[in-house]
Amino acid sequence: MNAIPLMQTRREYERVLTAVFGLLIQCGVREKGVSAIVNRALKVAIRKAMSLSQSARGELVTFSLVLDAWHRDRRYLTSRGKPRAVPLFGESPSVEALVKSEGPMFDPIDLVYRIKSLRLVTPCSGNRYKPIGDTALVSIYGPTVLQHVARCLMSMLETVEDNLKGAPSSSPLLERSAEVPDLPAECVEDFQRFSRLQGAMFARTVNDWLETRRARSQANNRQNVRAGVHVHAYVAPARSRISSSAISKRHSA
Repeated sequence: MNAIPLMQTRREYERVLTAVFGLLIQCGVREKGVSAIVNRALKVAIRKAMSLSQSARGELVTFSLVLDAWHRDRRYLTSRGKPRAVPLFGESPSVEALVKSEGPMFDPIDLVYRIKSLRLVTPCSGNRYKPIGDTALVSIYGPTVLQHVARCLMSMLETVEDNLKGAPSSSPLLERSAEVPDLPAECVEDFQRFSRLQGAMFARTVNDWLETRRARSQANNRQNVRAGVHVHAYVAPARSRISSSAISKRHSA
């Protein structure tokens, strides 16, 4: 990793940690308490990091771009518009060529092996491979997933912070939630299917809009920004409800 991405990654993690520490302090945790939490968490993180053989380097975004390009670039599509089976290495069309196009800051050979090890491609005849899908669904716990989570947290915190600033010159960014406290447990599977379908449609629509507006060249010296949306669903235990009698007793005490 060169110096600029390394410094940028450090700033991203620092912003996430700053927001979390600030929340703890605002909730009444004293400085010594925060330090104790940090020390314990750091020790656990070190133990986990020592068990991981590879460092996170912002690969997940490149993985997603590679798979998306595989479904868009005519050189990688069949006559029916389906992704072609291509070799891992070599000149275009190949997975290596896609990596060079979408992630020129990385070692293409290394990322090709990472794509294969994460099972984002499936083998075909003739020592060729096809993508599992057009999205990077990583199912192996490791640095790539952790870095993805940190980026999502940072983006969410930045969105909330920017919206709270209320700058009159810019409209607020999308930040919405939909939640009920009492969904019957038997509806969880239906909710999973429904939210997955709706989320996939929304993410695909936004992705298509963004892809058609990407800056493919820096020749015009236009200023570029990182932009996108992150959608997630969740199911959590219902919060315990305090009975009205308990509340009246508390107030009368």
